[in-house]
Amino acid sequence: MARPTAPDHDDKAAAVLAAAGQVFAQRGYEGATMLDVAQAAGFSKAGVYHYFASKEHLLHGLLQGSLQEVVDDLATADPGDDVEPAERLATLVDAYVRSFSTRLRVVTPLLLRLDLLRPEWRAEVKGLERQIVDRFADAAGALGHPISPRTAAFLVLGAANWTYYWYDPDGDLSIEDLARGAAAIFTGVLTKTP
Repeated sequence: MARPTAPDHDDKAAAVLAAAGQVFAQRGYEGATMLDVAQAAGFSKAGVYHYFASKEHLLHGLLQGSLQEVVDDLATADPGDDVEPAERLATLVDAYVRSFSTRLRVVTPLLLRLDLLRPEWRAEVKGLERQIVDRFADAAGALGHPISPRTAAFLVLGAANWTYYWYDPDGDLSIEDLARGAAAIFTGVLTKTP
């Protein structure tokens, strides 16, 4: 990924990643070029290569960074065993939809392209995905449903992830209402507005 150094360097690398996310969302990963990313970021092509050696590095940076933010958001939101199981799962669904929604158009289609990453990077991204699934499975397991906790986790996460295909952030449904509604559908619990 990016070479670690000073904060200014990190800001510029983040700007390149943000531009890559926009370009990949518009053109698809295969259709995008490093020149497209450079132009979107306001950098020279050489400037982009200073921070990321290839499109694969950009893909890894986008997936790793976005999923780590989702993992962190869930850890912050998770009330753990201090609340009723349905309330915990509802809180996690709400937090996941809110967190993931800011990354929907970029992350979801790119997760389908993990085969493009070198094995160690693919394993890193899969590890972050596993942390998300494990947290949901743990919460779902306390509910005592007839399906396994992991299956319940995959059902919830699969439905939430697919919103990238149909959800319009500029439409008449706010992300807050979508998140609260998703939580209520899956758990019967209406979450409190943060």
